[in-house]
Parts: sequence; structure tokens; C-alpha cells
Amino acid sequence: MTQTISRKFTGFALLLVLSLFLAACPAASPAPAPEESTTDAEAGASVDATAVPEEETDEEVAIVDSSEAARSGDFSGISVTSDEDVSTPRDMSLFGGELRDASSADAVSFHPYTTTDSASSGYWHLVYDGALLRLDEETLQYIPHMAESYTISEDGLTFTFHLRQNMQWSDGTPMTAMDWKWTWDQINNPDNGWPRANQYSFITSYEALDDYTIQISIDEVYAPALGQVASVVTPLPRHIWEGLPWDDPEENPEINAPSVGSGAYLLEEWKRDQFSVFVANPNWWYKGSPLIEKQITEIVPDQDIIFEKFKSGETDMHGIRPENLDEINELDNVSVYSYWPAAARWSYIGLNTREGYPTGDVHVRRGINYAIDKQLMTDEIMLGQARRLCGPYPNTSWVYNDAINCYEYDVDAAIAEFEEAGYTYDGETMMTPDGEPLTLRLLYGPNTSTIRELIAVTTQDFLSQIGIEVEIQALEWASFLEATDAEEPEWDMFIGGWRATIEPQIMFTIWAEDSIPSLNSVAYINKEVEQLFEEGGATYDLEVRKEKYDAVQEKIVDDAPYVFLFYSKRNVGVNNRVQGVDPKPIGLTWNSEDWWLQDSGE
Repeated sequence: MTQTISRKFTGFALLLVLSLFLAACPAASPAPAPEESTTDAEAGASVDATAVPEEETDEEVAIVDSSEAARSGDFSGISVTSDEDVSTPRDMSLFGGELRDASSADAVSFHPYTTTDSASSGYWHLVYDGALLRLDEETLQYIPHMAESYTISEDGLTFTFHLRQNMQWSDGTPMTAMDWKWTWDQINNPDNGWPRANQYSFITSYEALDDYTIQISIDEVYAPALGQVASVVTPLPRHIWEGLPWDDPEENPEINAPSVGSGAYLLEEWKRDQFSVFVANPNWWYKGSPLIEKQITEIVPDQDIIFEKFKSGETDMHGIRPENLDEINELDNVSVYSYWPAAARWSYIGLNTREGYPTGDVHVRRGINYAIDKQLMTDEIMLGQARRLCGPYPNTSWVYNDAINCYEYDVDAAIAEFEEAGYTYDGETMMTPDGEPLTLRLLYGPNTSTIRELIAVTTQDFLSQIGIEVEIQALEWASFLEATDAEEPEWDMFIGGWRATIEPQIMFTIWAEDSIPSLNSVAYINKEVEQLFEEGGATYDLEVRKEKYDAVQEKIVDDAPYVFLFYSKRNVGVNNRVQGVDPKPIGLTWNSEDWWLQDSGE
């Protein structure tokens, strides 16, 4: 089967560093990343439900098919070619200006393969492009991006991508398949410790057949393979990185200050915890420079100050907290876009499952789940801008299992679970099996997140009602990531969030033993769950897949490594001086390279 694709470029790999909302992930293969709850930017890689102005918002939650395979079945034997013109420049009479932003969390580095946080991903997605395919902004089908065409073998095990020719790095050096291949070899080297390696273990070979041909093979059917193989590599410039150490910023300045990129923007200046400045890349492979000349992000620890900056017009975009939504909707200088993302952004309390910690006992974890009124927390903290989450998938997912235990608030059930673990409760204090008062340590970050602070103090209050003392520690973003990734954690609980993936299989990485501690910070281990994930990804049969993911949800919820809280509605305010915003099913920033500023280009 041969298809010819002619569609406007979606800017799929481009992520504006607007305030780095949640978990941004590698280009066409969205994967979970820690949530930064109170900031803004859309990851170009994710697929969202239609974004519309607030007054037009549809309150219904759409059920979204999870992948190309889920919509189309087995796509073996296809050949797809794009006739899209990527050389015609934009209307440069609109070029100019500075897009201004403020964020409470700064990046850790620009390294695509050693960071997992949303702030870092937002930065490096600006500098590095690399997705071979992208999702069509209307149909959400995979179409060519940096690959001009691709074919899939009849057995569905070999994927061949033909790159667009004449693509260049920002210094004018040609981009070739050798850059993809060299980068794959580095990330596939176990010594380099890529946190997402187990997500791509199904790939058996990754070869550059010539300067413009990449061939990737797998050894058995894997349902989300097309999107995964097309996005596994965001190439680094081999001619710059070759010979430099992979993870030492002292010896490799490219880690914190990339000098050459392939994305729409280039780093001009970064003062850690102060500001970042990005400038348009005139050599960007797709139609040259984007229309906005600069993007500037100021790091502002206080969310209330960020809100005031947005109201006054000092910043151009802002993720609106629930308590501020009514006030923002009254402003004449902004438009508010509200929607329930198909790639749900959800919050949770992670429970340390390691031996030697109180939460290492499954009955303690279940007791904590029963002791917290999640529905009340959702209603009171999120003010109608979130919905309850009972397990690993929200009810927007086609694999959602509505039969799982939602751990409804039940103090008696909570106490009974603790007693099953050998604890005693005298009506005032929960005593450990050793006869000591139970104290749990709870972390959250960033320390400027109002929502996470409210979750923390509410959790503290609920657990105090069954005699448990909770010590809360608030950390700035980088310190929080370091603490949750520790091999020997000094915490029992932490407040986290994930930007979930549309394809249910990809979420296995946060539950995999191989992901401890970088993504699986709670150190959850259940080999039955891993086997079910493997079986769910090994077929295109949707009924079989649904059965496997149903069982995954039941087992995870029963083991209770998380207190699942809620998934959030997105409310994004955009200053009206930003023109060209055109919400689509793929999300808000899909065409951000074509945005322009009303006070520029005149």
C-alpha cells in the first residue's frame, strides 16, 4: 500500500519554553516525565484534545484511541511519501519581537539523554529537532517529518526512513543519517546510563544505510513500534559531540551551552535560576527561521508574582491555576484556552516500596490510600479543574478499567490495613510494630508550587486523623529530582505528576524494575505486571490488549505504590499580542513556529 501525504508542517517537535508545563518528552514518542504542576508550555510531542477558548469548552471527556495501531490495526507493508514543500520561507515581514515568559522551575541541562524533567525537555526541544515522523494536527495519524518517506516491511519488523535532503545543522553542516546512527550508538551504550533504555529494548538494530537512509529492525510485533522507532533518536551533532565526554559538563560544554542545533531556536544565553534567552535559527531545516525572533524565560520562584506579570502583560503565556481562572477570564488583553488533554496530566503521591521503610508494607500503602479523601482533595484544591484518578490510566484512555478499587475515603478500612501490618491505633497515635509513634516523611517540589503545597498539607491533615505524623519538606526543582532519584531515599512519600502517554504501552516504563530509580522512583517491582505489559504490546488485537491492560491496572492498584489523585484540565492564558494561535486536536502550540507578535514586523 502506498500513500502520498501533503499536509502543512505541524511544528511537532517544537516546544515553546513558555513555562514548561508538566512532563515534556522526546519528540514523536511521548513518555512520562515528572510534572511541574503550575507552569504552562505544551510539549509538541503529546496529543491533546481540541483546545478552544474557555467559553466554548466542551465539558465532556473524549475517549481517544491510543495509537496509530489502535486506529488502523496492523500497518505492515505500507509505503508513505510526503510531497510537502519544506523550502518556501515564511512571511518574514512578520519576523521579530520577543516572546516573554516566567517559570518557577529552571532546567537541569540541555542533555536529551540524561534528563527526564519537563523544564530540561522544554529547553532542549527548542534546540534539537529530530523526529522522523510527526502526528497530523487534525487526524493524529503519523506522517513524514524529517523523513520525507518511509516504508514498513510486509512482516512489520523493518522500518526504513528516507531523510529529507539539504537539512543542515545551525552551523551549516549537513544533517545526515550518520548523526542519527552515532547518537543511537551513544544512547544504546549501557555505560551511558540512558534512563529510558528499557522503553526501546525491542529495537534489535539501528543502521544508517547511506547518508539519507535509516533502517530500524525489531524482532517481533510491537504495537506502538512505528511512533517509537521514529522518535527514539533526537540526533546530536556528531561533528561537535564526537570526542567529548557524554555526561561531564565540565569537559563537555555542549551539555549546558549547546553551540549547534537543529531546532527552531538556538541558545543565546542561560543564567541558571535567573533567565534563558533563545534566538531564532535562520538555518532551521523547515522553511528557515520561525517568525518570533527571541524567546525569553525569567525564573521567578513566586507563583503569585508570575501571575501578576501575566496580568500586567509582562509575560505572554501562563498556565492558569484554578483559583485564578475567574479573574483571568475578566481580562481584555488575554484569551484563555481550556481543554481536557487526551494525554492526561495526572498527580499522585508516590509511596516508597523498598524494604525497611514503613511504606514498604503493602498494607501500610493501602491504609494511606484509604485514609486520604481524594475526591475532597480534588474538589477543594482543583476547584472543578480536575477529575479523580483511580489508577494508572484516566477514563479518557481506551484501556481504562472502571472495575478497579478506587480506595474511597474510609477511616475504618485505613486503620484495619495498618493493623494488618502490625500497627496499633489507640484513638490518638498510630504505633509501629516496635511500639514507636509512626512518622512519615513527605517531599514535594518545586517549593513554589501552590497546588503541591496544598496536596502536602491536606495529606498531612488526613493522616493526622489516624494518628500519623507527617513531616513535610519542600524542595526546589533540581533538588527534588535528585531526592526522588536517590538510590537510598530519605523519604517515605513524595508528591509527583506525570504527563501520560496516549499509547498505554509506553507507560510501562514508570513501573519497570529497570527504571529504578530514574523513572520508577518508588522502586515498584511486580514481574507479573511487566509480563502483562509485554503481552499487551506484542499484538495488534485490541481486545487482547484491553484485557492485558485491565489486569495491569488491577495489579498496580492492589499493590498501591501510588496514591492516585486526579488528572487536570488545562487552562492556558495567551496575551492577545501573540497572533497565529490556532488550536487543533493535537494541542495549542502545534504551529508555534508560525506565531508572530502584533507589535513586531511592522
